[in-house]
Amino acid sequence: MDLNLLVVFEALMGERNVTRAARSIGLSQPAMSNALHRLRVTFDDPLFVRTSSGMLPTAFARSMFDSIRPALGQLRETIEKRPAFDPAVSNHTFHIVASDYAETLLINRLASLLKLAFDNISLRLYHPPSLFQPPDPRELAETYDLAIGFYPEPTALDTSLRSLRLWDDRNIVIVRRRHPAIKQKISIKSYAEAHHVAVFYKTEGPGLIDTLLAQQGLRRHQSILVPDFSSVPHIVSSSDLIATIPEKFAALYKQLNLRCLDVPFEMPPFRLSAVWHERRESEPTHRWLRGKLIEFTQSRT
Repeated sequence: MDLNLLVVFEALMGERNVTRAARSIGLSQPAMSNALHRLRVTFDDPLFVRTSSGMLPTAFARSMFDSIRPALGQLRETIEKRPAFDPAVSNHTFHIVASDYAETLLINRLASLLKLAFDNISLRLYHPPSLFQPPDPRELAETYDLAIGFYPEPTALDTSLRSLRLWDDRNIVIVRRRHPAIKQKISIKSYAEAHHVAVFYKTEGPGLIDTLLAQQGLRRHQSILVPDFSSVPHIVSSSDLIATIPEKFAALYKQLNLRCLDVPFEMPPFRLSAVWHERRESEPTHRWLRGKLIEFTQSRT
């Protein structure tokens, strides 16, 4: 049986008029008349009899309504009422995959904000296997609430994933202030000839910087390869190596007496994004967390 017919029956019981009943549930009058016909055939009863004072329900319709009305109410409550999420009393733990960049520039400050406002909310962080690829969609569906990192455009992601752009960060070159060969600016030739601390996430093949240099017939010296950004400023500050890192990240290490220079060739910015599985899209806890992320990042960019 089409359960929509029970909604039609409920409307007719309330209005006792086909036109008004149709309007109350958003149907045309012909569609309402057709639904009434189907109800009569289904239950083998006229259900409503036309009189001068309106459509009166039959004895069978009245007895049926006593059972149908509470059942429809319970069904509506189940479908329409989402469980409430009150962060002030919740002890929910959010599981977030975050790169060291996201952890340093976003998560620690967000965690402080949440701690001040909501004592029982917790964050559990996990390091990603790759800086530039989100976790497997199944892991995001079953294990993690969010992954935050330098991820591809939404169109390049798995179709089951959703994405929120947080901010862009341009790349810069960092060198120690007393570097013997590099002063206020760096040429592309000097860049290629210098020895680099390279943040490398791929097991094989060239990275973006090496690809861009190769297009100009150049190749850099990768003296140290590291899996993330956290150690790079410290290595550069105590050596003659240089590195290319996001500007916002470099700004956190001013105390190391680093010099920040423009990259001597065109290089796209890093885009920090939050990614989650579509299965979590309508969860009240998840909607709240995404709202806090948007609130926080908009206040800082």
